[in-house]
Amino acid sequence: MSRPTPRKSSLSGQSIFTPPAAEAPHEAPAAAPAPSAPAEASQSRTAAQGAAQTASGKKPPKISIYQHPEDSGRTRAAVLALQRYEGSMTLTKFANEAILEKVARVEEKYNGGKPFDPIGTGELPVGRRMGE
Repeated sequence: MSRPTPRKSSLSGQSIFTPPAAEAPHEAPAAAPAPSAPAEASQSRTAAQGAAQTASGKKPPKISIYQHPEDSGRTRAAVLALQRYEGSMTLTKFANEAILEKVARVEEKYNGGKPFDPIGTGELPVGRRMGE
């Protein structure tokens, strides 16, 4: 008896150190009217990101935060309550919407309602400030 030929993996030739080749760009959808408020802009941006994520099957980059266990428990309970009353809700979606709501308020208060220019990872100061 001969041995069966090994199957080729779809991951062969890929490396965790080199990103996958970029896919062909998709056609841009027709321009939608601009949102009237910063909060609406962040919500529509979240919806667009979620739709793009679902369409491509890829997840956006992950960020991490530290949170007290009591606060984490309250947050998970809030997500569960929203699932009962409003349908599908994940902790990631809940946290992202909460962060973007806060960003919109800060942009309105300190940046004249205009979005802040994005900065890359590794550009925020880390560690405790001197004197703390």
